[in-house]
Amino acid sequence: MNRIRPLVIRFSMLALSLVLLGCDSLRTVNVDIESETLVESGGFLGNVFTQFGFDDFVSFDVSQSAEFKNNDATRGNIGESYVTGFVLEVISPEGNTLSFIDDLEIFIGDGSTKLQVAYIDENQDTNVSRLALEVFDESDIGKYLRAESTTVEVNAKGTPPTEDTQIRATLSLSIQLQL
Repeated sequence: MNRIRPLVIRFSMLALSLVLLGCDSLRTVNVDIESETLVESGGFLGNVFTQFGFDDFVSFDVSQSAEFKNNDATRGNIGESYVTGFVLEVISPEGNTLSFIDDLEIFIGDGSTKLQVAYIDENQDTNVSRLALEVFDESDIGKYLRAESTTVEVNAKGTPPTEDTQIRATLSLSIQLQL
């Protein structure tokens, strides 16, 4: 009995050390990036993909977010990262929907390459004022977030809205920080 106790203590200490080594340097932060754009009536052609002009998505540095600053992190600390959501919402006029959009593709890039991260599913109803897109939530986008400049490209296809429509897009990210 006296021999077993020291073995149990040693084994417990070893297990605790392994757990601590595996977890000591990783932290996950969730960051939302928002941008708005005005889609003008007659603003894009029906059968051609056209980029929506979400200015805040043109070039951003996720390390400037409050979540990064609160964790004393920089772009160099970014590990595996994933898109967890992409939502479009009509801001004005009140009561309007996104029914003018037939197809939508979202890409994230670093200036030289890009990766599709979200899209409107062919069976999704766009006759709503708020629309959550399907996301490729298993695609690691860490390399794009570590770049000097990250871009989000929003390509749409549809018919022009009947009146100018202000919409907001929210890109949600889960970022693993290596501190």
